[in-house]
Amino acid sequence: MFSIRHRVPAALRPVLMLAVLLAGLLAGTAPHARAATTQDTSVTFRVKAATEGETLLVTGSVPQLGGWDPAKAVPLGTTASSYPNWSAGVRLPVGATVEYKYLKRSPAGTITWESSANRTLTVSTDAPGTDDSWNVVPVAATFRATATTGWGQNLYVTGDLPDLGSWDPARAVPLTTGSGTYPLWTGAHQLPPNTAVQYKYFKKNPDGSVTWENGDNRTVVTPPTGTLTVNDTWR
Repeated sequence: MFSIRHRVPAALRPVLMLAVLLAGLLAGTAPHARAATTQDTSVTFRVKAATEGETLLVTGSVPQLGGWDPAKAVPLGTTASSYPNWSAGVRLPVGATVEYKYLKRSPAGTITWESSANRTLTVSTDAPGTDDSWNVVPVAATFRATATTGWGQNLYVTGDLPDLGSWDPARAVPLTTGSGTYPLWTGAHQLPPNTAVQYKYFKKNPDGSVTWENGDNRTVVTPPTGTLTVNDTWR
């Protein structure tokens, strides 16, 4: 610590010393304050799976999902009225891309993993969560739409599948753009294979109201495997 004896009047030395101590304390706590600003959101994992007395769980590449350790996997729940649909909510960091997979645990503790490839999810506050089926490999669908928007407006896509929010604007898939790509908006989501899909775009206004595009519902059929990309223009 630097010397202050010959630089300030004696009456001000205690004040200056206190200021130095406070600055040190603030510097020591600043990193923790920044770390606490990371935003989490609740993601609902939904999967359709028939079981025979087994418990269904989800695990994945982040600690919140157990880090691929079956002993730390998150159990999903179901009811007599909702079976074979299972679900569980997990808080995950916004913006993170997570790999995950479902597994079954028998009453004796035997673990059965899905044999399909790892699933992926990019966490968003606007994401509707997942709508998966046990051991069904989804198609990675990318929506690309050219649309001009006003200040504060954002573009979304929804459709007749739970994966696209079942026509509910609150569960629609958000699209994003940037200064180098506008007015092109893009968004990705997993869809079931070999499935006819109806979908449509809408703009969400700053006050929360929505403006749907004109015309009939758009349609597309997902391929058996791989990826799907659609290129549309707002109408």
